[in-house]
Amino acid sequence: MPNMLNRFSTHFSKTCPLILLALTLCGLVQNSYGEDTASADAAYWKSVYEDNHVVTIDISLTGEAWKAMQPVESEHDGRRPRDGGPVPGGGMNSESDFTYVKARITIDGETFNDAGLRFKGNSSYRFSSDGYRRPFKIDTNRFVKGQKLHGCTKVNLSNAFLDPAYMKEKLAYEVYRAAGVPSPEVGWATVTLTIEGVVEKQALGVYALVEQVDKNFLVRNFGKENKGSLLMKPEVSSNWEYPGDDSELYERFEIKVGEENTEQIRRFSELLKLIHEGSDEDFAKEIGERMDLDQFAGYLAATSVLSNMDSYIGMPHNYYLLMNKADGKLHLLPWDVNGAFGTFTMGGAPEELVDWDIDRPWVAELKLVERLFATESFTKLYKSAIAALMKEAFTEEKLFARMAEFEKVLTPHLTEQAAADLRMGLTGDADGYNTAIERRVLAIKPFVSRRIESVNAQLSGNREGTQIEARHRGPRPPGGGPAGRRPDRPEGRRPPRPR
Repeated sequence: MPNMLNRFSTHFSKTCPLILLALTLCGLVQNSYGEDTASADAAYWKSVYEDNHVVTIDISLTGEAWKAMQPVESEHDGRRPRDGGPVPGGGMNSESDFTYVKARITIDGETFNDAGLRFKGNSSYRFSSDGYRRPFKIDTNRFVKGQKLHGCTKVNLSNAFLDPAYMKEKLAYEVYRAAGVPSPEVGWATVTLTIEGVVEKQALGVYALVEQVDKNFLVRNFGKENKGSLLMKPEVSSNWEYPGDDSELYERFEIKVGEENTEQIRRFSELLKLIHEGSDEDFAKEIGERMDLDQFAGYLAATSVLSNMDSYIGMPHNYYLLMNKADGKLHLLPWDVNGAFGTFTMGGAPEELVDWDIDRPWVAELKLVERLFATESFTKLYKSAIAALMKEAFTEEKLFARMAEFEKVLTPHLTEQAAADLRMGLTGDADGYNTAIERRVLAIKPFVSRRIESVNAQLSGNREGTQIEARHRGPRPPGGGPAGRRPDRPEGRRPPRPR
């Protein structure tokens, strides 16, 4: 992977010049705000994402707005609110099921009146929907145009589902970036919630604050030349079926940016047709001209070492597709990586996830990946990406140092119990398992150590990894995951403890 090791070294450097940050944080290039404002905005996001300033967020809304936020109750999940408790949500699968409402949101002392607020997430939402500590998306620009938070309009608040250490998303995205894959930045925030007449400044604890994948993100990572590109977030078209030539048929890929760009839709259509109908000769000849194979090999390499099953290679979902106008190629971008480090087990044992076979870095039926791995050139590209990660990025020295740094940042914002849970999430019990959650998974450090041992042994030919077979995939039920059950449902339904 070209320049992969340099990318990683640069990312972990603490001396990044401000001019680079202005280009890398929130798309803050020279703009109408003027140089001083742009520099100040860049400095703010540097403090959040690089210097680990923990943001303070106070959310306040009316009782009517809170009720309006709740998704329609699923017939498969007919729960009712507990006495005196919040209205629980049903089993949702799509972000379209969540409604924006107006809220008064104060972020680090700056108040945004009538900002947009809605829930987000899938399993992270469902398994927290009996309490207030749910994942949120904030859009300051939703109802009041031009209302921005230091140049940005959207931020995501992840409730660190199954991650009492609050680090999995930040660490995982750093591994993806080390593999050459553009990925969102991550910081942290402490959040309080006021619902008029219901709760007053309810402390929800620490959240991961995740950058939005939007036009600003695209400019930051792909340059201004990609204006007019096509950004999609598929959830139901898992195998990227070729629907035909009619551009309206591509709405099923959930277009986020560029829905009017018929030229990029056409190019995407041609790619899908090549994947599903092209001869082996045409596929091998053209796929590198239509898709960024370096980045895709990096994505698969990072997903493999992280055992991130709740992703394109597993469910498959939690990714964006960019048909980039600048280079004419398709790029796959990771999203919602809280299932990394073997957290999302797809019903398997943690021992299987930590020893997953690197020679088959996919579980779902994926025509594209199967055809790529039938070519010797892509297999070499992928193995090179894996080897580079294991040499510089996915090492105990690098990752453990980051964990120690993050623990120092987070501990002052946690209760005594939450701090103990954080340590359990990092180191686990005597056998390495995280007993702070209701699921049998390895804590982060034991997972990293054992995964490093397994991957390096597989690379050297001294070990065969564990193959994880795809489950039968029928129509996705309202609860999500494989037909007939919810993915990785923990015992009971205790919502995450506020931290």
